[in-house]
Amino acid sequence: MNGRSNASPRQCGFSIVELMVAIVVSLLLMAGTIQIFVNNKQTYRVQEALSRLQENGRFAMQLLVKDIRMADFWGCVGSATNVTTRVVSADGGTTVPPINIGNGGINGTNDDGLNGSDSITLQGAYGTGLTIASHNVNAASFNLNTINHGLVDGDLVLTSDCEKADYWMITNANSGSTDTIVGNTGVSHGNLENSSKPALEYPEGDMFKVFNYKYSIQAGGSGEPTLFRSENGNDTEMVEGVENMQVLYGEDTDGDGTANSYSGADSVTDMENVVSIRITLTLRTIDDNVSLTAGGTDNRIRRNFTSTVTIRNRVS
Repeated sequence: MNGRSNASPRQCGFSIVELMVAIVVSLLLMAGTIQIFVNNKQTYRVQEALSRLQENGRFAMQLLVKDIRMADFWGCVGSATNVTTRVVSADGGTTVPPINIGNGGINGTNDDGLNGSDSITLQGAYGTGLTIASHNVNAASFNLNTINHGLVDGDLVLTSDCEKADYWMITNANSGSTDTIVGNTGVSHGNLENSSKPALEYPEGDMFKVFNYKYSIQAGGSGEPTLFRSENGNDTEMVEGVENMQVLYGEDTDGDGTANSYSGADSVTDMENVVSIRITLTLRTIDDNVSLTAGGTDNRIRRNFTSTVTIRNRVS
């Protein structure tokens, strides 16, 4: 006999206590891991929401600043008071022309929009202008130096030299093979027509498209407060998440080209004396419950963006 036992060696395992301890330790480790994941996810949500808010704020302010700077430009004729209006309603006054030169280049309202926001309306000519080569007064036709001018029937335009200006509607915009632009009477587009031909002769000068931009805060298609821009009466959603807009007008009361005081639209003595505009936009994150420390009832993050813009055409 070899003296060795044929009995199987004894197998040892974990006790119930050891298993319970291991499970508890594993749960603690898992809880810590989950907490780190949740915190990282929340941090990502906050940073993403802030980035989008900042981007929206910069874009909204960029739009406003650009249009405010170019407001009240009427060619080299200067003031809107030197412009003769020839665009009228073709349906007995039911349709209101989208651009009223008599209102000047800048106007606005106070606290009558969504969330008590203001609105601002800007008017003028834009672009570098198309050079007029000749003008036939009787035929109400203008020859331009540019064939592919991009104008179409129904466009509202301004013809201007340094002595006079006409605001009228194009009734026939030839392009591609000819450079003739016509502004006759008796032809309507969009329930608008010309009451008379551009009767002031322009042997030279420039032709511009004219604009009326109204910025306001309204509820967008998603239900979020949104910055809207109305171009010649047609509303377009521009920037989502703009909760409020406040506008102050800098009035020059001593003629030195610098604003002496800033006030709301209802308190401005004369809009023609406004040389700069101060805009404050309040934006909020699109998602609610972004930050539990943001405050308010929805825990959205909010930021204010402010810019003071000089109206170039009034100080040059």
